[in-house]
Amino acid sequence: MAVHTYHAKGSGYYPSPTKMEGGSTDRMGKKLNTLQSFLAGQATYVSVAMDKISEIPYGTVVKIPEIEKANRQKAIEFRVVDTGDSFKGQGFKRIDICVADRQASLDPTINGTLTLIFDY
Repeated sequence: MAVHTYHAKGSGYYPSPTKMEGGSTDRMGKKLNTLQSFLAGQATYVSVAMDKISEIPYGTVVKIPEIEKANRQKAIEFRVVDTGDSFKGQGFKRIDICVADRQASLDPTINGTLTLIFDY
């Protein structure tokens, strides 16, 4: 295994039945896990959405140091389990972090440039 590092534009999304947010399940029909649920000990990972390309298979683990730093250096497991039309052709340049609600989706760290570290 080798470590691969990329920089991506981050954004937040949240479980909601609207077309823009895409519902409350990931691309395999499993419940989305929010960052807040993970931090509260109610989820084992945080759902993220990226481009659906072969280099990022469903369930791939990614580390995002900026979000860990913003949350008191807590180790956070992010897994690529979702996608969306806005990610087509974006490769490793875009990532969407699942959060609790619209207010949380506006967090400046989540909406900044994020370092993505993959170990595959």
